[in-house]
Amino acid sequence: MAGLKTIVEHLQGRVASAIRKTESTPFFSFETVLLFLSFVYGGVMRLRSRLYEAGILPSRSLPCRVISIGNITTGGTGKTPMTILVARLIRELGYRVAVISRGYRGRLETTGGIVSDGETIFLGPDDAGDEPTLMARVLKGIPVLVGRRRYETGRLAINRFNPDVIVLDDAFQHMGLKRDLNLALLDGQMPFGNGHLLPRGLLREPVSALERAHAIVYTRCSQSVDMPLRANPFPRTRPIFHARHAPVIRTPGDGGHPFFSESEGIDSLRNKTVVAFAGLGNNQQFFDSLNRIGCTLSRTFSFEDHHRYSFLETTQIAESARTLQVDAVVTTGKDFVKIADFNSWPCKLIVVDVKIELIKAEDRLRKLLADALIRPGSGKEKITPAG
Repeated sequence: MAGLKTIVEHLQGRVASAIRKTESTPFFSFETVLLFLSFVYGGVMRLRSRLYEAGILPSRSLPCRVISIGNITTGGTGKTPMTILVARLIRELGYRVAVISRGYRGRLETTGGIVSDGETIFLGPDDAGDEPTLMARVLKGIPVLVGRRRYETGRLAINRFNPDVIVLDDAFQHMGLKRDLNLALLDGQMPFGNGHLLPRGLLREPVSALERAHAIVYTRCSQSVDMPLRANPFPRTRPIFHARHAPVIRTPGDGGHPFFSESEGIDSLRNKTVVAFAGLGNNQQFFDSLNRIGCTLSRTFSFEDHHRYSFLETTQIAESARTLQVDAVVTTGKDFVKIADFNSWPCKLIVVDVKIELIKAEDRLRKLLADALIRPGSGKEKITPAG
């Protein structure tokens, strides 16, 4: 068994290395094998898309507006913080809104369930998955549900909460449910990875899949919107937004209150010595962001994405902080929800998360959302803000 695990880890490392390569490789190489598999995968994804377009594969509608947040690459482009932003903007427009996420790796991913009704959180990360639990803690007043079958979960949301609008987290590839607005996120630094489809690259779908998007959001951009963009891959004109990931400290509530507040500026971490831990797709990116803030990282603990922490692991992190006599232990919001019940920290535990900030364009996004919500679509009646 140990030998098999070693082989699997070796292959995972080879694939990860191949994905990072942008230069040409010898014909007889591991990368060529992955490239062949990418062609096969791409053919399957193109066929799937055409079957939906032709109506051979059915796509169903819900009796409310549906907005999807997604991307065409694997990895973090900011889908979860973008979902949070869009849900809040819709509520500010006066509509009842609910959020649906797949619930990846949660026990209820297949059957579906209610994570939060906006006032009470019913499910933790083991049942709901990491991101839905985080969204439930951030989105006070907005129901959050999980379920791989988005249509069935949408019906559950309608029966229980009667939303005017449902926001789908990470659903660009879920064409079995019709939507009124499709927002596609691209990493502003490397929007298409190395340009190859899985498993040779990061692309979940061919770039032509962006035809389904009603708007494009480049994330991880700098303050300036004058950054040079790649050749326009889009077959028709559509709104393009630029956004950045802004770090924010989320403070857990006291006395059993499960919702986060954003009560501290990120500058409170400047010149602090910390022990940091994370289980993300790219932990180094998180650690680098702490360095940029001005933290001194005395020690870091890095775990695989969606890692489930054992009591021993959290105890080891706490003991390291005690031994090094640091000012604080720092982790991400996604990781905090999995260790929220651990209370034996020798110093302050600080939760650093990211939020999406549009660069000089939040009013444009607000108008895009408002237009999508008031126009007739998919045979639905015009809706008006909830009173």
